[in-house]
Amino acid sequence: MKTIQLIVVLLTLACTGLAAEPVSGDWSGVIKVGEMNLRLVLHITDSGKGLQATFDSVDQKVMGMPVDKVEVKGQQLKFEIGSIGATYAGTLNKTGTALTGAWSQLGMFFPLNFQKASPKRK
Repeated sequence: MKTIQLIVVLLTLACTGLAAEPVSGDWSGVIKVGEMNLRLVLHITDSGKGLQATFDSVDQKVMGMPVDKVEVKGQQLKFEIGSIGATYAGTLNKTGTALTGAWSQLGMFFPLNFQKASPKRK
């Protein structure tokens, strides 16, 4: 019985450690603000010390904006960009290719879904 409990604990720890891996990479989405559509790109890397990210607002020509905090808990991903008072909360799909969620900024909420970009071929 103790062996089974140990196996369950080890499997749980192993799966928890893998949670951040599927989110590493580039994610693109479009947010509708009034009549405007803005293309957004989130770049997530795993530095070995946790997740780090930068953010691009392509149509506003803002590239490489630092993301202050990236957090993954299970299928939930959240990030914060303090310099513009923005947060995002989304749910990763089962295949790890899409995030469905909402962008919040200055007290307003907007639906925002991201698709994971295909890895670049060398």
